[in-house]
Amino acid sequence: MKTTNLLLILVAVMSLVSCGQLHVVTLYVDTANIEQATIAANANFGQPTGISNEDYTTHVRKRDRIIWDAVSISDPSDVVEITSINHISGDRIFERKTGIIQPESFSWNGITQLLVATKIKTRPGTQKAYLMEKYGLEFKVAGKEGTFLIDPVIKAYR
Repeated sequence: MKTTNLLLILVAVMSLVSCGQLHVVTLYVDTANIEQATIAANANFGQPTGISNEDYTTHVRKRDRIIWDAVSISDPSDVVEITSINHISGDRIFERKTGIIQPESFSWNGITQLLVATKIKTRPGTQKAYLMEKYGLEFKVAGKEGTFLIDPVIKAYR
């Protein structure tokens, strides 16, 4: 009996390890003040001072999952919607059915929200320590004209 329980625990642990980690990347937007000319000052990922949005990096491994979310820091009722995630340059690290990842609707505790989710599809081979991709995260703010763009980085390690 003890051997069976130990084997079941071992199988459960191995399956959890092989599934990868979940990364949640949240975009914080000052919806009251954001304009095309002030994106860098009014939208960020909560990164430390001195790290620009363009240098903000998410570190992942193969089979990890990423969820992108966007929230207003001005007024919680303001809607910030990620409209797409596009490859800009470098390696293609996460899964795409086309060149663009688009949001899906998720419900949690009775609240429906648009989130963007994907899975890491690749990792570096023996020649590189990591792969790097620059991607464009496009988002809209309710009541504001146009689409805003931030282009962070994702790095995949072995």
